[in-house]
Amino acid sequence: MEKHALLIANSASMIDHFNKDNIRILQDMGYTISVAANFQEGNSSTVERIHAFASELAAQDIEIIDLPIPRKITELGKAFKSIRILKRYMRNHPCQIVHTQTPFGGVVGRLAAKKFRKDGTKVIYFVHGFHFFRGAGIKNYLLYYNVEKWLSHVTDCLITLNQEDYQAAKRRFHHPNVHYVPGVGVDTDTIASICVDKADVCRRFVLPSDKKIILTVAELIPRKNVETSIRAFAKSNRDDAILAICGKGILEPSLKELAQKQQVGDRVFFAGYHTDVLDLYHCADLFLFTSFQEGLSVAVMQAMAAGLPIIASDIRGNRDLLASEPHTRSKHYLLPTKDADAYAAKINKILNDPALAQALGEENQTNCRKYFDISLVHKLMTTIYTELTD
Repeated sequence: MEKHALLIANSASMIDHFNKDNIRILQDMGYTISVAANFQEGNSSTVERIHAFASELAAQDIEIIDLPIPRKITELGKAFKSIRILKRYMRNHPCQIVHTQTPFGGVVGRLAAKKFRKDGTKVIYFVHGFHFFRGAGIKNYLLYYNVEKWLSHVTDCLITLNQEDYQAAKRRFHHPNVHYVPGVGVDTDTIASICVDKADVCRRFVLPSDKKIILTVAELIPRKNVETSIRAFAKSNRDDAILAICGKGILEPSLKELAQKQQVGDRVFFAGYHTDVLDLYHCADLFLFTSFQEGLSVAVMQAMAAGLPIIASDIRGNRDLLASEPHTRSKHYLLPTKDADAYAAKINKILNDPALAQALGEENQTNCRKYFDISLVHKLMTTIYTELTD
């Protein structure tokens, strides 16, 4: 009997960024793979990258189900249409595993798969960060908590990627099959071994090569709080440095306007979305990440693997990464999300002390290899898939 696994997410970029290793694991286990996501809108990658990713899937004989999954809770019509499409697909293509993720992908996927569980379908929900996190508003708790708690009863396996979510799921849902997996992991040794010529990389990214580089990699949306990174850079008064922002999103025009108002428009560079951003990590002097909300940031893991000192917001996920051991020095560089003055002070402290920067970078790289390497995640996910289907 053919074994079939269906991976579901809000957007194609979520599959591209976070599930390629899961696809490889399932293929090695003998599964035929299908992918269901929105390939038309809501993606954090460029249109060109989404087209290339679709071609990569087709080359592996992976079927694509293009869903109109929305990102806004008000677009219920698109959500119900996605559920109908998935139900029809699962009726015609019985699945042993349905692996869902992201808030809407998780809701749509689990509702669609609900009645197929009686036929043996196992439903996984990989939580990329609960929306009822510590510090979230009461609306998040009233809506997302109750929805997640109800859906946990039609979920066979719940996977969390940070300790706060893991403890919340264990304590609040009383689910018998909750796992902690440290994100999607990164290939620490491969990233650490990258060698680049700074002048060449800066030409590709259209950046000056004679300045220190403070790097931010984030989608330009409200949740990522790039505004505070710009304000902090302005307050640091670094004529010897630039702020390079890699990513795209709806806030790009307003963020460019903010940089001009802060009188750093000539030193803040919007580099756009790049598939070769790892090269830029190895040219940077510091990684700055001021996000309001994360599950477990791949961008921060990549910065750790590249051996960069990191200043980040003191939030769930970032704490897992930078305070993974009691005596880690990097935990002192976790700061309140909107405190631009505190970020500016830490920027100056690191850039003015090369020995400190090197020590923090080496510590981050060591901890990344020890706790967040893709080899660890690969073993955990293989075990979860195997035990669930056995």
